[in-house]
Amino acid sequence: MLALLALAAAVLILAKPQDSPSETALVRPSAISRPAVSVEAEKDLADLVSDFPAPVMSFMSGSGMTFVSATSADAAVSGGFGRVATLYWQTAEGEPMVLQSIWPADALNLLEDGYHFTLSLGPSLFGNPSVRMENDASVRLHVTTDQALYVFLLPRSLSGQINALCRSLQLYTANPQP
Repeated sequence: MLALLALAAAVLILAKPQDSPSETALVRPSAISRPAVSVEAEKDLADLVSDFPAPVMSFMSGSGMTFVSATSADAAVSGGFGRVATLYWQTAEGEPMVLQSIWPADALNLLEDGYHFTLSLGPSLFGNPSVRMENDASVRLHVTTDQALYVFLLPRSLSGQINALCRSLQLYTANPQP
């Protein structure tokens, strides 16, 4: 009996659970490139979001931010093509801000170089702690979720408003999950 228990324990320890095909497919880069999508009006964001393989980060309606434009285009990643959605916004005072949603989530090589860590911590975004980095002109917050990598770029002049600005961010999908 003791030998059977030891054998069962050894089998359970050595057994590796297999990824389900649906989980693996969600994180694999696309093998083929798709055409870029560009929109100039906030009402057309649904066209861009419907073409993106993960939820897209954007400002909530009524946040006081002004939509400028958006693009979604493929980017080369290890194993194929990822997708980057870039939304351009500005404050009521005209300060520019950029929101990027990057798929797959592990495509950290698509982050722009030239930023360094600071002593300030980034706020929580979508239930995950963000990484705060800066350069001479801007602040970059980025966070990885199970679906995508999200990047928020803003001028250093807005660094005192980061927490308030982040509370206005939301993830959007074209077809909400039930």
